[in-house]
Amino acid sequence: MRTDRLSSRKSLESPIARTAGSCFVAVLAVGHLSAATPAQPPNGIVEPYNGSALVVVPKGAETRVEWPAWRRSIKPFHWHNIPGTSLAEALPENPVPGNPGTRIGAWNGMAADRITNRLYTAANGGHADYSGNEVCEIDLSKDEPRWRLLRQPTAAEYIVKSLSGDIHDYYLDGRPASTHTYYALQFLASRNAVFKFAAGSLWGSGGQANWKTDAFSLKNDDWHPAGTWPDVVPGSHKSVTARAICLDPSTDQVYVAAPRELRRFDPRSGEYELLSKWPNNSYSVFARGCAVDIDRKTVVFFGDAYRKPDGGLLYDIGADELREIRFSGQDAAEIVKPDYNFAWYDVPSRRFLLKTRDGGKVHAIDPETFEVSIVETTGGANIPDAINGVQTRWQWLPALGGYAFYPTYRSGIWFLATE
Repeated sequence: MRTDRLSSRKSLESPIARTAGSCFVAVLAVGHLSAATPAQPPNGIVEPYNGSALVVVPKGAETRVEWPAWRRSIKPFHWHNIPGTSLAEALPENPVPGNPGTRIGAWNGMAADRITNRLYTAANGGHADYSGNEVCEIDLSKDEPRWRLLRQPTAAEYIVKSLSGDIHDYYLDGRPASTHTYYALQFLASRNAVFKFAAGSLWGSGGQANWKTDAFSLKNDDWHPAGTWPDVVPGSHKSVTARAICLDPSTDQVYVAAPRELRRFDPRSGEYELLSKWPNNSYSVFARGCAVDIDRKTVVFFGDAYRKPDGGLLYDIGADELREIRFSGQDAAEIVKPDYNFAWYDVPSRRFLLKTRDGGKVHAIDPETFEVSIVETTGGANIPDAINGVQTRWQWLPALGGYAFYPTYRSGIWFLATE
């Protein structure tokens, strides 16, 4: 394993993106220049590492008696649409440029607290779709869960677009710009924060991205100041979009497909480790999901752009080695396509469960043979296809005995019981 590390408190870039020469809607530009009071900068509390907060992954239905009313009657492998869970019910108090209806479908994801059964969106939008960087939460342990805003978006007068040659990683109040989040959002219980590992398409013309590591504190509902955490790739804006990112739920370590090699974020040290180099480069895993097998201590990448139609990659954590694998069986070609699929290692059944964009279809993958099969489910005939793919809108919630899936903005959350 390579031992070179990146500082957790320093970055090769200025912590606040440059603002000179910004191009934006004229009215907003004038509003900024004449603002009577400056924006309050972010002051999210950075909590110390707390290993006791890590999820103790359940092996079965230990918490069934505590299930909310909507969950109790759902039979195993039946889909259920949870009423009232459309993000359309959680809008900012003051509108900002763009369409908030794209916070789900515009290549965006979610993060999940697997202890409290809460889901989060953070700075979902980007490109020409939506400028808001609000953070929203829904608590699925409630009998009637509803989305709510934990923090309103940056005010319109402080929002700036990223254009070619003029990148704004942060708005004028110091908070992260809205972006297509793809696989970037991960909740780290050990830090009590929603992390965003990179920005795939910043608000603006759409060709701008970054490798910034940002985080939203759940202690006081604000973003950590820019520069709190190291960049995934210091000083780089290249090869960011839709690269595979996945969380080890037993350690809170996060695996990120950086351009040259796989990198791992350690929540204890707040640093990145540089792991094995890609056989080709990170385009191998563009728009492809990955998942950590906590039993075999591996990371499986569901697809390899250079080895179609059935190739994939496996990272052996103990050996620090990437090697090539092949998938077989029913629909193997479907799960390896660059279609923004996502998967989790399902501990109770000892297999991967992968969601494609296709309605209620779920695939199971054997973690040793990599044989693919279709999971038989009921109740999913009316589930819409996921707009622009799944990303991290397929979240394992072991305490609820199943998975939350959010396909389209107005569909609300669908839940697949697995026990």
